[in-house]
Amino acid sequence: MLEFWKNEWSLFLEDMKSFKDAFVRIFTGKQEYLMLDKGAEQAPEAEPMAVEETTVAQPVATYEPDAVDHKVTAYFGENIDELRKNVSGDKTQHEVLREYAQFFKPYADSQEMCNSAFRKYYDRHALKIATEELPVEQARIIQNNVDLFIKGQEVFGENGQFIDSRVDSIFEKVGIDQVNKVVNILHDNTEGGVNTQGERLFAEVVNYMVDNGVKVEKNASIINSVKSVLEEKLNEVHANLRSHEDWNDEYQALLSQERKYLYALNRIEQYETEQRISDFEDKLNNLDAI
Repeated sequence: MLEFWKNEWSLFLEDMKSFKDAFVRIFTGKQEYLMLDKGAEQAPEAEPMAVEETTVAQPVATYEPDAVDHKVTAYFGENIDELRKNVSGDKTQHEVLREYAQFFKPYADSQEMCNSAFRKYYDRHALKIATEELPVEQARIIQNNVDLFIKGQEVFGENGQFIDSRVDSIFEKVGIDQVNKVVNILHDNTEGGVNTQGERLFAEVVNYMVDNGVKVEKNASIINSVKSVLEEKLNEVHANLRSHEDWNDEYQALLSQERKYLYALNRIEQYETEQRISDFEDKLNNLDAI
């Protein structure tokens, strides 16, 4: 009998425990399902979600055009941004045109006509310039002295001026090395960089050759032709001086031209003398070697 009551008491306690658990689930809203709990315990722990790395965009440095870039735009009419994207050989077109334009000078007179004439010259030689076939010195001499090459072309109307193709023919026949040599003979290079005065006088001589049909032989020395042109221009100055009676501005300008041509002719004479001495010394050295 005792065992019977003990067993009944145990069943009563289990019923009470079940009632308590049901009470807790109903009034606390907590759902504890053994199958779900077990499944959750066996499931692997979820990996933390990877945080996507966000790349912070670096600010793009803007290119600020300098004085040379403004020359490229003004005299070539090119867009700097486009030039920096285009490649020509191992350089960008921007780098190539900067080398051509760095010593360009602003036009003092007839700016529109000069700019138009040089723009046409560039359009005609754009490919040679892009591939650096056209000597930088040639482009510089042309650009810095456009006013000389278009002088007297007013009959073509505004912006109708152009640079005669025979100018290029002289440069090609002479060769840029001899051009540079003659430029430095015509005037001493006191500026230490570009011989601006020597280049301008050479441009004046070339323009005279074109206008007067002076022949230039290919790969031959041009110094004799240059000397003849300067002598003719000096004779013209002397003739104009004799016809002037007043000491006006025009007379003073003629005197300046006279000094310029005389100075250049004296330097050519000095060069010829030094050349003769050098040739004579070479002959003596050859005789000593025999």
